[in-house]
Amino acid sequence: MKSEVDNNLFKNIIKLLSGAGVGSAVGFLAAPVITRLYTPADFGLLALFSSICVLCYPFCTLKYSLAIPLHTDERISINSVAACLLVLCVNTVILGFILCFFHSSVLSFFDALRLDVFWYYIPVAFFLYGVSEILSYYSIRYRRFSTIATVSVVQKIVGVLTKISMGLFRFGVTGLLLGNILAESGGLSLYIRTYWKRFKVGIAYVKLSKICFVLKRYTDFPRYRIPSQILLNTAGSLPILYFTWHFGTGATGQLSLALSILSLPVTIGCTCVGRAFYGEIAALGKEKRKEIFSLTLRIMIKLLAIIIVPFLLILCFGSWLFLNFFGPEWTLSGVFARYMSLYLIFRFVYSPVSDGIFNVFECQKILFWLEVSRLTIVVMSLLVAFLYGFSVIDTIIIYSLALMVQYLLSIILVFYILKKMI
Repeated sequence: MKSEVDNNLFKNIIKLLSGAGVGSAVGFLAAPVITRLYTPADFGLLALFSSICVLCYPFCTLKYSLAIPLHTDERISINSVAACLLVLCVNTVILGFILCFFHSSVLSFFDALRLDVFWYYIPVAFFLYGVSEILSYYSIRYRRFSTIATVSVVQKIVGVLTKISMGLFRFGVTGLLLGNILAESGGLSLYIRTYWKRFKVGIAYVKLSKICFVLKRYTDFPRYRIPSQILLNTAGSLPILYFTWHFGTGATGQLSLALSILSLPVTIGCTCVGRAFYGEIAALGKEKRKEIFSLTLRIMIKLLAIIIVPFLLILCFGSWLFLNFFGPEWTLSGVFARYMSLYLIFRFVYSPVSDGIFNVFECQKILFWLEVSRLTIVVMSLLVAFLYGFSVIDTIIIYSLALMVQYLLSIILVFYILKKMI
């Protein structure tokens, strides 16, 4: 069993890595061009836009999409998709209505009035992201990881081409915003073509009673996962919002570039390994706790072995790398990257396995309190930095150290849950 499970997981990870790796390489190679077409202030506005969108994304499907891979009944699966689409459409209309009449008030709350002329991009990004999320989890259910990999490549290519072409024609920050939207939701036609026949057959089984069953059966997902996701996204967005408010859009742009570059390997690990791991343990079922415990331990050790050397290089030579690759105006971004690598090492080890563990064992309440602790730690670190007048670099240091401790505690909690289940 161990060999078979490991082989399946390894093959699925390779499929996802091939797509995410190519897509990330496209984004990485295009970065020097894009950074010369747009200013740090433009990247600051993009970071603000992304942060606001990320805060909205948990409401796309109310996290019911997480339930799509779990149920063994095919008819319940297609009704799970229908339930997610229904929730997405309703919430898109609600968000669009709110922003249509109150966009200035909403954006001023986030100190983002500079995005006021782009308010209608938010519901568009919201809907497209939601559809992509639903179809992605539908692919995980049937382990169609090659489809996910292909879509990932298309998304990155379309996003990069949009940013470069619109930058060359001097569209300004509009190019960054549209490119960002397409980089997260492009390639939907590939998903639709792949599952069109399955959807045509399955539509006959979509019933209101079964949709209601899904919404009731998995009510813990919106009850705990939405607050958890909001807390997680808030913790991730706070540094961007704090830097914009306290240090200006220039420093925010520097931070945004560092995050986007360092997130390449982290995103590959969290997304690719996480999806393959979730698909594998969902197929095993929570009854096979010992196998899941053993698989989790092996995956974490391998992830640490993979990431430790690259991030140590960033820690030692981050400033020099950013100076020579992106240009002298991005040296501060390299300094940020050095210190942020301290916590991103542990995030890379923890995040790929955490989502699957909490979903399969239905520990949504524990996850909620874990995210409460993460947000509390982030808020406290930024509050200390503000009260003591820390410089921009000192703020990044205390923020990174705080998150490093939090991720270490999270890893311990994952193994505590698995031990308790056994």
